[in-house]
Amino acid sequence: MLVKDIMTRGAVSISPGATVKEAATMMRERKVGSLLVVDNEKLLGIITDRMIGVEVVGAGLNVEKTKVNDFMYESMVSVSPEMEATKAAHLLEELEIRYLPVTVDGKVVGIVSTSDIANFIKDFIDCVLIEVGARVAKKKEK
Repeated sequence: MLVKDIMTRGAVSISPGATVKEAATMMRERKVGSLLVVDNEKLLGIITDRMIGVEVVGAGLNVEKTKVNDFMYESMVSVSPEMEATKAAHLLEELEIRYLPVTVDGKVVGIVSTSDIANFIKDFIDCVLIEVGARVAKKKEK
């Protein structure tokens, strides 16, 4: 299984000069937990709902004046859509992060998250259970 098989295509992005309020509004409207910070198609960083809650709101900063680039996480690790999904899962765990941008030639094509991996695992387990159930039913018929 490759990253391209489980990633969310067309990750939602925001400009570095946008306000944190704009970022939070966009996250709410698009029902996402992170935004990739992009300028002229160049990936600059990421801002997450947790960062907004803890670093901005928790610190009592004004969300209408604080800019995304003041709090975005800049040390981005991106992965290829051709990377094995298990490697991406290990990378997420090792780096203790929830999101990995997926890029091709420096251009963002999607994002893979711990939720994407969890959903894949759930679907896989469901398939296994269905198959096991079918085999057990078949043996009972004999």
